Amino acid sequence: MAEIISANISRRKTGWVVNVTYDNGKRSQLSAKTRKEASQRAAEALSGTTTTTIYNRTQRLIYTVRDAFEDAWKYEWQYQAGSKTTRLYAEQAVAFLGADTPMEDIDAGDVMDFTHHLKEDRNNSPGTINSKYSKIRVMQQMAILHGKVRNLPVLPKNLKLNNHRQRYWKDFEIKKVCQYLEKIGRQDVIRYFLFLTEMGCRPIEMERNKASDYDFKKGTVTFFKKINDNKTGNRTLPMTPLALDMAKQQMPPVKTARMWPQKISAMAYQLERAVDFCGIEKIRVIKDTRHTCGTRLGMLGKSELQISAWLGNSPAMCKRYVHMPHDQHGECYEALTKLRVAA
Repeated sequence: MAEIISANISRRKTGWVVNVTYDNGKRSQLSAKTRKEASQRAAEALSGTTTTTIYNRTQRLIYTVRDAFEDAWKYEWQYQAGSKTTRLYAEQAVAFLGADTPMEDIDAGDVMDFTHHLKEDRNNSPGTINSKYSKIRVMQQMAILHGKVRNLPVLPKNLKLNNHRQRYWKDFEIKKVCQYLEKIGRQDVIRYFLFLTEMGCRPIEMERNKASDYDFKKGTVTFFKKINDNKTGNRTLPMTPLALDMAKQQMPPVKTARMWPQKISAMAYQLERAVDFCGIEKIRVIKDTRHTCGTRLGMLGKSELQISAWLGNSPAMCKRYVHMPHDQHGECYEALTKLRVAA
């Protein structure tokens, strides 16, 4: 029989819990109404007088959130593409739910609290929230497959969230923000902000850029990805006239120097202050610059393939930007009519 190596006390809404750990890596829990009772049970467990009681009381070792995370990593996530991000997302779920919480105690209410925390406290996008939520569902599967948990609360398959990605910077908002920033002498933030809205690049791509990545003779910029993945890789884009002007003003004297040394958090702070001062509707000041560029391209009639090539996203991610005007249906009609006549 396994021996107990530790017994720690923690408090829960329903009372006190003794978290028992065995030398074979397994865990179990003992409940208590008061801290004194919990301390007594922990002492008895460590002395070995209640080892048999623990097994008889539970009939099995309790399978915790930590156990589910470790099994999910071992059996499913470790060798998947994007495993680093998956682990990070799953660790956030473990931290919020509590590593020693039994998986069978995680219900829909806990999940909704988690998603609310991600949306309000972390300002995560709907896609990111659902991605993190999916890690809990995988851990539930591990509880059934490897934890021998028989009954688990039913969780919703898909969480319906208001997609605030549809929010984008309007031209008059950009103008008001730039006027405020100019008044307080933050031309560096203006250059950073306008370049983002014009090019639709990721801030991290700007952060990687060196002065040598900008070719003013050709009017192009090259954005690099740190690691190749299933999305579009490195891309060289022609700069819009405004973006080119901002880049020229930003150009450092040394070609090997970073083009945009500003910290993303510092730029976001200044833009948030500007938004508050100007009374602009709530917006994700940095992230929505990318959606602003995609929305502009969609309004100009560009396809998801064209937009994805520009933004460096998958075509599926860019469908939201595409809205074909009704007058273009005539072109489809003419093409199909010509095809029928030719046949």
